[in-house]
Amino acid sequence: MTKPNTNIKHMRSLSILIVFAAVLTSCGGGSTEESNMTSDSTNAMTAERNVAVTSLQLAPVDFNHYFTVQGLVETDQNALIYPEVPAKIISIGINEGDNVSKGQTLLTFDSRVISNQIDELKLRLTLAETIYKKQENLWSQEIGSEIQYLQAKNNYESLEQNLEALESQRAFYTVKAPFSGIVDEITPKVGEMANPAMPLLRLINLSSVYIKSDVTERYLSKIKAGDHVVVTFPSVGVVKESKIERIGNYINPANRTFKIKLSMKNDDLSLKPNLLAELKIRDYYSDSTAVIPTALLQMTPTGDEFVYAVVDNKAQKIMIKTGMTFEGMAEVVDGLSGTELLIDRGSRSVKDGDNLSIQ
Repeated sequence: MTKPNTNIKHMRSLSILIVFAAVLTSCGGGSTEESNMTSDSTNAMTAERNVAVTSLQLAPVDFNHYFTVQGLVETDQNALIYPEVPAKIISIGINEGDNVSKGQTLLTFDSRVISNQIDELKLRLTLAETIYKKQENLWSQEIGSEIQYLQAKNNYESLEQNLEALESQRAFYTVKAPFSGIVDEITPKVGEMANPAMPLLRLINLSSVYIKSDVTERYLSKIKAGDHVVVTFPSVGVVKESKIERIGNYINPANRTFKIKLSMKNDDLSLKPNLLAELKIRDYYSDSTAVIPTALLQMTPTGDEFVYAVVDNKAQKIMIKTGMTFEGMAEVVDGLSGTELLIDRGSRSVKDGDNLSIQ
């Protein structure tokens, strides 16, 4: 009875082992087949990868680099006119905003006192001249003494010089324009007393203006007279071009800057003294070079720069070196000739060798 039970148990164990082995074999074979199918599918997708991009055709262009400083508009003909004598103002012959010519009378003062002195001196001079001529005539005939002749001569010449001095002083009672320009402001009114310590008016000539600016000493070796400058006047919305006329020879120890001067045309008189100007000064120039947008630059983990170009409708990775950048553009000093067709939009989605669909 015992032996048959033992055989039955052995047979049941063997059956279980056979079924388990079959299950393991089935599962293992299915996983291998599925893995092979996935691998084949991935390879097929890789081989058929086609990336939609846009392109940018390069052409050699000139590259300019600028730095920006601020300056102020100035003019040599911006004058406060002061009286030279204290006197009462009897007339103002101009109004604010008037254009005047050089030598034109602007104001007149009460000059009655000095005019009376001149009239009196002229009478005395006439008498002195008569006496002098009579004494001279007598002396030529050896009549009279030499002292009388010399006294008459001295008196006449002295009065003549006094009259000349008074005439010069009377000129102070008339204020004339020292140069042609615009009367910008008139301070006093008719009937008020003019004081040499107080200005009468401001006269400005805007036809010839210039700009002065302080530039840090680090640019001293990078700019020179004649360099191109783009000048922007933010307050009036005006942009003009000019050149550096002069570079100063003194460095201010307080702020380590030197001065530059630019002449400006002001035909429309839109530029006013002390108007703020922004100067873009060219400190680097290269002609016929490869220039690309900085947005196309990419870097390897080691910091090397590269871009993607379109070659036979495939992406080609090109290692480059860039120089200076300005306003979103970079000069390429090595790696590009300037005639390549670069990948623009989509450049960060491609890999070297990808098929491309140019949009």
